[in-house]
Amino acid sequence: MSNDRVVVLKIIASPHRANQCRTPGQTYRATPKAQPAGGRDTHYRLRYDKVDKNGRITLRRAGRMHHLGIGAAHRGKGVLALIDETTVTITHLETGQIIATNLIDWRNTQRELGR
Repeated sequence: MSNDRVVVLKIIASPHRANQCRTPGQTYRATPKAQPAGGRDTHYRLRYDKVDKNGRITLRRAGRMHHLGIGAAHRGKGVLALIDETTVTITHLETGQIIATNLIDWRNTQRELGR
């Protein structure tokens, strides 16, 4: 074993007073490492609408028209639609009560009544 190698091993394996008596390897593993940026922020879209006579509202996304079932009991009521990438949540505009939540498969344009 060469003298240089012995010196390097001694430096790496020996605890250092400057590092609270930890080896350089322990100090390295204890420091926080760079992480990927947090998850992508979800983009929300708000839409004020009125439920039509059939109990549906229409929503255009990516050039396609989608018909979201709300329920005939809510026809004519003003609603607020909170839209993200996969879900549309419909709330009554005056009371704030959640009327329907639709999970969207953007390949299909017809939606059953929201649950």
